[in-house]
Amino acid sequence: MPLPHRTPQAKALRNRLRPVAAVRLALLLLAAATASCTSQQHLRNRERYGDLPNEAYVGALPSHPVVPAARPAGTKRAHAAASALGIQHSRHDNAKLLEECASWLGTPYVYGGNSRSGVDCSGLTCAIYNTVYGKKLHRRSRDQHAKDAQPRQRRSLRQGDLVFFTSPRSGGQCGHVGIYLKDGKFIHASSSRGVVVDHLDQRYWQQHWLGGGSVP
Repeated sequence: MPLPHRTPQAKALRNRLRPVAAVRLALLLLAAATASCTSQQHLRNRERYGDLPNEAYVGALPSHPVVPAARPAGTKRAHAAASALGIQHSRHDNAKLLEECASWLGTPYVYGGNSRSGVDCSGLTCAIYNTVYGKKLHRRSRDQHAKDAQPRQRRSLRQGDLVFFTSPRSGGQCGHVGIYLKDGKFIHASSSRGVVVDHLDQRYWQQHWLGGGSVP
């Protein structure tokens, strides 16, 4: 008696099932190849475009790279102003203040001056405060210290605060003023260098530090 799997009926069944198995095997191989290509494309996109969310890679082709959104014009100006002032720009900065301060850089010092052809320290603070905040300060640095500003300690300074210093001829009273930017830096009109940015940690300013102040 022949074995069941060797009967003519069993042989005929195997012959009918062989094409079906071949088709299934082909489909499995095709699916595996597609998954491999997708994974390789994902890795190539990650190398090209960086660590973006998965959805950013969908349909990405070398001829159509993922491009970061362009900065608004105002942000570009503020970034350029911060760079000119020697500080790092962030979204928390007062863009109008930075742009106005940067526009004064290099202006020559003129005692009693208040224009871009020549300005002194209190003339600079008056001009910037009027443009940026719409506030009018007293013309003399001594009066700005005594009448315009509310005292603020150095560690609590905020962008736009006034910073006051004595001078060799001020008799211990306020003889110089500037505007605090950030990270210890401030802008002021130097009698020898014109409008520049300095750091509060510089020896001269440490020796002549008088105080900071916010203008309400």
